Amino acid sequence: MGIQLKKGASIENPREYAPHAVEQLRQLLASGNPAQPDPRRQNFYEIEGKDETYYVHVSPITGNVVLLARWIRQAEECCSAAGHFAA
Repeated sequence: MGIQLKKGASIENPREYAPHAVEQLRQLLASGNPAQPDPRRQNFYEIEGKDETYYVHVSPITGNVVLLARWIRQAEECCSAAGHFAA
């Protein structure tokens, strides 16, 4: 399922992420990147970019997207290699 910004809607950035993060999210939304709905919260989604994941809320009234969290994903090979060193 892809999410796209409605005409006139905006991306709100209450946690003040860097402008390039907001622009990357805007590009993901413009390209219709798949979004995974949060099964516990209505209108909340995770959107995966190339190296990062965004957690957003989409207002059902205004269509505005609120950027709530952004994190960098580690490559799977990095995580499995780290497990090799675990005690």
